[in-house]
Amino acid sequence: MPDRDGSAAFTRTRDAWERFAAGDEVPADVPLSIALSWLRCRDLHRLDPLAPVHAPARDDAVYRREHASVFTMLGAVAAGIAGRHDGCVAAVTDGDGRVLASWAARGSGGSAAAPGSVWAEARAGTNGAGTALAHPRAVCVRGPEHWSSALHDRSCVSTAVCDPVLGTAVAALTVSTRGRCLPVRPDDLLLATGPALRVLCDAAARSSAVLAGAFVDLDRRERRPLIALDGGGRVVAANAAACQRGLLPRSDGGRALGRAVAPALVRACGDDTWSGTVVVGAAGGAEPLAFRLRPVPGDAGPVGFLAVADRTGSVTDDVLPAPPPAAGGVAPDRVAAVGRGGRLHLLACDDVRHARADGHDVWLVTDLGVLRAAHRGIDRLARELAPAGFLRVHRGHLVNTARVRTVHRGPDGMTVGTDRAGAERIPVSRRAVPAVRAALGL
Repeated sequence: MPDRDGSAAFTRTRDAWERFAAGDEVPADVPLSIALSWLRCRDLHRLDPLAPVHAPARDDAVYRREHASVFTMLGAVAAGIAGRHDGCVAAVTDGDGRVLASWAARGSGGSAAAPGSVWAEARAGTNGAGTALAHPRAVCVRGPEHWSSALHDRSCVSTAVCDPVLGTAVAALTVSTRGRCLPVRPDDLLLATGPALRVLCDAAARSSAVLAGAFVDLDRRERRPLIALDGGGRVVAANAAACQRGLLPRSDGGRALGRAVAPALVRACGDDTWSGTVVVGAAGGAEPLAFRLRPVPGDAGPVGFLAVADRTGSVTDDVLPAPPPAAGGVAPDRVAAVGRGGRLHLLACDDVRHARADGHDVWLVTDLGVLRAAHRGIDRLARELAPAGFLRVHRGHLVNTARVRTVHRGPDGMTVGTDRAGAERIPVSRRAVPAVRAALGL
């Protein structure tokens, strides 16, 4: 691609793209978000960077009422951007990367994205909308930062709008140009999409109020364990009877109920009279409990579920198998970390002894030193590394059980030590002690 803006940065990026597409282990000289996207495109999605972009049309989505409002608001923003800036295309996509509508400004050559075409990263490689949706954030993809060489003459900026309850992307607003400087910045799109995000937050607040009211009303009449779960499967309330049985948000039983919410939502949509049963284990080896899930209806389908404990012998309605934890998949070979100067490192899982959280950042204690994990959030890292033998031993600590060599019990509780020379003790919460004992065969 000719460097029309005369920028040496484009030349460096194109050289980095060529090296990585040819087989380099780690992409260098590109932003971290682009490097991670290239890794996904090559190693996970197996996309050919030289193949034409294939964005097949689809028209099989069903949206909630508040989502339609978000799409309308983003459409007004996109039309305004196209009307104010020549040479650009502004588009609105749904959470799957499907183009809902696009506007081609004067001087853009009329190259508006076809409605219905899907620009998800798994199909089209690194691109504004697809990459913003893959890990919801505001992103800028310039020229050769695109994975597909067919898009190297374009630049785009995009931001995703996420559901505050489910945490998933609902839509994306993207502005792209061909061989031109971008007319807007990521921060501009973040500000412009603020009202659309408030629509989702307001809807979430109304749903929470409905769910809380239903929980309080039923708790007055029930003395059995009762738990309220939102649409994302999170435990948002539990009565005293549930707490006494150890059915807390981070307990195995609470997680099992949360995993059952997704299939329950599918079965309860359009049928407010539906109820289902999930059998979960209680803490301390107590007798398993059968929870009856009752949907709490809202304006556009269930806003959550109330789970009421029954005896296992009283199960008579639709029985939902509790899905296995998401982490029960194939063990990852490597974990991405960031070193000095923002350089990306791909570490073998065996090289990581443990990880500790510092706010949303996660620091990996490795044989190469302490490095920051490329992705934020220890919850997410714990899910990804669980198949590789990593165990969450504390709210802020994750340990590689294969590297544990010592276990110490003291007045302040249990700690574990790794095979590193010198004192390196990781605290173990009381709740995690049984899991640690089981993992270490104690």
